[in-house]
Amino acid sequence: MAMPQNHADATALVSRALAPYGERPGPEGVAVLVDGLVTCGQRLHDALCEMPSEQRPVGAFEALAEWEYFAAVGPLGSGPHANWNHARGLARIIRQLMRALEQAARASAS
Repeated sequence: MAMPQNHADATALVSRALAPYGERPGPEGVAVLVDGLVTCGQRLHDALCEMPSEQRPVGAFEALAEWEYFAAVGPLGSGPHANWNHARGLARIIRQLMRALEQAARASAS
């Protein structure tokens, strides 16, 4: 099973979103980052959803539920940090989705 997006690209997006607050990009950069995270996360989500539920690793179910909620709700609050905090939340969930896909790939290879 292949990752639906280049693993290095997904990892780079997550790293940028989880950078220290002092390295936060400006509003336009955060918007671009959120867009990339949403695209990446949705691909990972879809790849896990295509998998039969009995083949999904245990952590996949929680990550899927979190993604569906967090992606639907969007940034919480307003102000300069709302989109940045949203990007960081998306990045953490994407890490969980990537781990679940990696576990499923290892299990299917065995």
